[in-house]
Parts: sequence; C-alpha cells; structure tokens
Amino acid sequence: MSLLVWKFSKQSPSLVIFCFFIYKTIESLLQSANRLHLYSTVCQAVVNRTIDGHLCDLKEHRSSESNLTIIPFEWAHFVRFRVNTTVDDLGQFNEDKEALVQRMSGNYLIVYRILFNLPAMITCLLYGSVSNRIGRKWAMIIPCIGSVIACAWFGAALYPQISRIPGAISFILIGALCYGLCGKSNAMSMGANSYITDLSSTEERTKLLGRLMGVNFFGLCIGAGLLAIFSRYRGIAEILMFVSACDLFLIIVLLLLVRESLQKPLEQPILETRSSHMQMVVEEDEPRKAGCGGFISHAWRTIRKSYEFLFTPDMHQLRPVLLFLFASVLFNQLTKSGEQDAILLFVTNRPFHWTAEWYGYYLTVYYGCMALLLTLFLPLIESKLAPHDSTLIVIGLCFKIARLLCMGLTGSTLLLFISAVAGSVAGFISSGTRALISKLVRGKDVGASFALVSCMETLANLGGGTLFTSVYNWTLTVFPGTVFVIDAILHLAMLCGFIWLRQRIRSDEIQRFLIDE
Repeated sequence: MSLLVWKFSKQSPSLVIFCFFIYKTIESLLQSANRLHLYSTVCQAVVNRTIDGHLCDLKEHRSSESNLTIIPFEWAHFVRFRVNTTVDDLGQFNEDKEALVQRMSGNYLIVYRILFNLPAMITCLLYGSVSNRIGRKWAMIIPCIGSVIACAWFGAALYPQISRIPGAISFILIGALCYGLCGKSNAMSMGANSYITDLSSTEERTKLLGRLMGVNFFGLCIGAGLLAIFSRYRGIAEILMFVSACDLFLIIVLLLLVRESLQKPLEQPILETRSSHMQMVVEEDEPRKAGCGGFISHAWRTIRKSYEFLFTPDMHQLRPVLLFLFASVLFNQLTKSGEQDAILLFVTNRPFHWTAEWYGYYLTVYYGCMALLLTLFLPLIESKLAPHDSTLIVIGLCFKIARLLCMGLTGSTLLLFISAVAGSVAGFISSGTRALISKLVRGKDVGASFALVSCMETLANLGGGTLFTSVYNWTLTVFPGTVFVIDAILHLAMLCGFIWLRQRIRSDEIQRFLIDE
C-alpha cells in the first residue's frame, strides 16, 4: 500500500495550495453557518414559546400560508432591500424577548469563540515542533479530521427530540471544542506554509506564499457565497454533509497524492541548524529535566532568546516602530475578529432582520472585493505608483473608519453593502503592516518576527469576539450601533499613530537601515 501511495503521490506546492483553497472555502461556509445556527437555536428556545416560530428560522418563507412577507425593493429609497414581517406579527413580537435573544446569543457566541480559539492556540504552539517529527502532511490532515468530528457534533444538535437549551447548544459547543483541539485553519495554514517553504527556493517562495494568501481570500468569498445558496435552497443539515464530504476528499488527496516534504523528519540535517524554536523538540538521548517545570523553563528561555532581537543596541532607532507595528497587528486582528460576531447580531436585529441568505450575500461581497483588491489591483498599484507601505495602511484605515461609521449610523441595507465594497480597502492594513515588518527586521530575524505576528493574531481571535459581543450586549437597549462607533474612534487613534509612523520611518537613521537591507 505504501509503495502504491508513493507511486502516485508527488511533492507539489500547487496541489497543497489547491487543498488549502478548498479547506478555507468549506471552513468559511461552516463557521458562518454555525454562528447562524447557534443564533437560531437560542431564538427557538426563547421566542418559540410565545410567538410564531418562523421568526427564528433565518430563512425566507414564501408560501401562501406563511406569516412572513418579503418586500424586496423600495424604489423610493434607491432600491433599499428589506426583510420584514407583517403588521400582525410585529404587533405580537415582544421587544423584551428580542433583546433577550440578542443577549443570550451574544453570550453563547463568546463561549463558542473561546472553545474554538483557545485550544487551537495551544495546539498550534505544539504543532511547530511536532510537525518536524510527524511531517507536514499530518499537520494539514488533522484539522480536516477535526472538521468532520465537529460536523458530527453540530449535526447532533439538529436532533428534534432534544431541548434547544442546554441540549442542542451543548452539542454545538462540544463540536467547537473538538475543532479547536485539532488546530482548525491555524494548523492548516501552518502546515501549508511549512510545506511550501520546505520545497521552494528563496526566489519562488514569495510568489508561492502570495498565491496562498490570495486563495485564502477567494476561499472566504466563495464560502460566503455558498452560505447564501444553501440558505436559500437547503439548510444547515445539507451544509454539514457537504463540508464533511469535502473534508473527507481533502484527507484522501493529502494521504494519497501529496508526498511528504520531509522524507525523514528526524534525520534531516537542516533541523540541526534551524533557529531556536526548533530546539524545543527533546531528543531521545537527552536527559529529561524536572518534569513539567523543566519544560516550561526551557520553553520560556527559548521564546525569550527568539525575540531578544527587539532589544539589541542596534535596534534602538527601530524599536518604537517595530513595537508599534506589532501592537497594530494585535489591534487589527482583535477588531476584525470581534466585528464578525457583532455584525451577525447587528444585522439579525431590528431594523434589518436579515436572513441567513442576506448575511451570506454580505460576506460574499466583502470578501470578494477584498480578494480582488489584494490579488489583482494591489500588484498593479505597486507596479505603477509604488506607494509607500505606510501610505497604503493610512488609506486602508480611512476607508475602514468610514465603513464602521456607516454601519453604526445607518438603517439602510443598501448602504451596508456599499460600505462593504468600500471597506474592503482595509485589506491594505494587514498586507502593508506585514511588508513593513519584513523590511525593518534583519533577514535572520524574519522568521521570529512572523511567528510573533501569528501568536498575536491567534490571541486576538480569542479576545476580539468576547470584547465586542460584551460591548454590544451592554449597549443593545441604548443604541445597537454603538459598538461600531466606538470601533471607528479606536481606528481613528490608530490612524494618528500611523501618521506618526510615516514621519518616524522617514528619519535618516531608519532610511539608512532600509537602504542597507
């Protein structure tokens, strides 16, 4: 069997990029659908006891018996899309119940995000060294297995004979925990990046990793589009079956067609010369130190040594700039992850009452525009105009502030979609920040700097949803858009910081450093 697999498999970065694209597509579909599923489950548990259950289906009902009336267009408001109930239903609807649904859903989304991200953060820290022993393939296969297991738990929540709370909600949260323990997309991304790095030259690596980033955004876009399609014609059960089938397909492809990049991981001479984070693997003949305490002490020394470049004397002029850039990475990912949960709660609340289909359309527009902007237009802008990275970041922040203010202050669905198109320019923030970091850090420290970026992003994913959902719940009865207005004010402060950064980078000392690099 192993000989047969070896015969048909090959070392192919392109095949790994294809697998990563499929994985990001189905993960985008699964996570968006499951957040809606969680909201619908809470709604059914609270609201269906007193009013029409159709209000919690998150789907459009067009039958003649349905109490829901769809008003697709109001030409007097420039084609403003609306999804409303009839006057009778609105009269029956209890505002206190609606607020309770929003608050309970927000609290469960916080728990969901913690169970989803905290285990993944710990798992990815272990994968860094474990993948050198088991190979890169398994670092990509294990998240697919975790997705299948999670889908089984999510599917169990659909069993009609169990209670919505705590029964169905418990199954959803257990599924999130299983998915997080297997590393989710963080582990898949790490495995794909490592695989490409193992097989590519320095000249090829930038192009291949750029393709990997490009398919990431296209996967998010297509996954959101599939959510809209499934929400219109099918439901969550079909989504779970589709995702499971795709994950099984990826497992087969990775097992049979993708050849391991590290043929003998434990015997690779290059591992002996890798940077200090590789040395965390304990060799068999090395005497083990005092149990867990010794391991923690050794890990702390390794981490401290990896990032001591930030505090060397020759980094005196650059240190404030780099620390600000790392802080901006944490801030950007914190707000981006928090906005996801806040947007879901915001658009399912009045006056919008969006269905899952409209939510999918919104995500498709946002991620699709960002994918096109970063993969097609950004290279053209750089080749024709050659703007400074800090200029791109400032432009991205301005558009994001405008989008957040529009979301917080408008009641128009059309304006929300327009703000999604304009707000996609915020993709410049992340790409520009990474480019600046890579140019300000010496070659031998680039790996450590990006490892620090990855750790900060994972930590931000954990805290962002909790923070934003809590703020949304606190301000729900006062003004639901408050969270986006506060977010815009925080981004305005970050914009001022990057304006300072532009002046700092133009100083003679830093310019000489960039030229030397």
